[in-house]
Amino acid sequence: MQLSLPLLHSHIVTSVLLVVFSTITQTRAGNYFHGVTAANSAPNSDAYRCRSQEEWNDLANTAKSNGFSSIRILGFDCNALDFASSAAAGAGISVLAGIYFSGSVADSMTQINNEVGMFVEALGKYGADRYNGLTIGNEATGDPGQIAAKVADVRGYLRSIGVNTPVSTVHTWVAVRDNPQAFCIGDFVGANAHAFFDQNVVSNGAGGFVYDIVIPSLRTACPGKPIMITESGWPSRGAAMGRAQASPDDQYEAMKSLNCAAKGDSSIAVYAFEADDQVWKGNDNERSFGLFGKVRFEGDINNAC
Repeated sequence: MQLSLPLLHSHIVTSVLLVVFSTITQTRAGNYFHGVTAANSAPNSDAYRCRSQEEWNDLANTAKSNGFSSIRILGFDCNALDFASSAAAGAGISVLAGIYFSGSVADSMTQINNEVGMFVEALGKYGADRYNGLTIGNEATGDPGQIAAKVADVRGYLRSIGVNTPVSTVHTWVAVRDNPQAFCIGDFVGANAHAFFDQNVVSNGAGGFVYDIVIPSLRTACPGKPIMITESGWPSRGAAMGRAQASPDDQYEAMKSLNCAAKGDSSIAVYAFEADDQVWKGNDNERSFGLFGKVRFEGDINNAC
């Protein structure tokens, strides 16, 4: 074992958090997304600025009111694990927690281990039922075998101290499909799948792309594993990608298509991408995936199917 973290006392050892997507319940009946992914940076900020507790509270309440039952965080910077967990607890929704690292697993070992310790502390503070899972890396560029080994290491450590939170990693759906020996090793499959970047899909085909192409490919690559689509969205501005156009109308059509497609298969947890525009990112496509304040779910998309 590479981790050397303190054991939990028995009174905070948490119960099993099962990943049984067939029993997922939504806060509002018309929203068939499981959750929404959120950046740690504040919305519409020209520079990366840490989201405050109040801003996390607003995000969690907005997610709940629009029918989402979970928020996904990609990293623990900006005190995001504690802020997002507190906000989710206040709103009565869950968190998919993600440890982000750049570079190789070896170079990031101390950071990852420290953040696993932070996650254990959060379990003690907020309870195991607050968390859908823990992911180690988001589209990490390091060696797939090392990523898989670290997922197994973290999972083994957590099980050794009585924590049964599902553990995995997240990568693009193509990377998962092409490296099943590495990216199918976790308790669930975590895959990002954006029809926009396929370049052959128009916005109202986004749901079909995920459910007719991506998910069957993942089921073939990782037979028997529960699947989370940890990101799926559409930009509202920027350059076209082949047949895929970026506009407010196209974003709306894509999210409606995804939501209606999700209605037909409750075994898959899909996280919409992303909560709000992140203007600090590199181009207009990447900056404009934000949903809240632009795309109306409650009373609109949630009633479309």
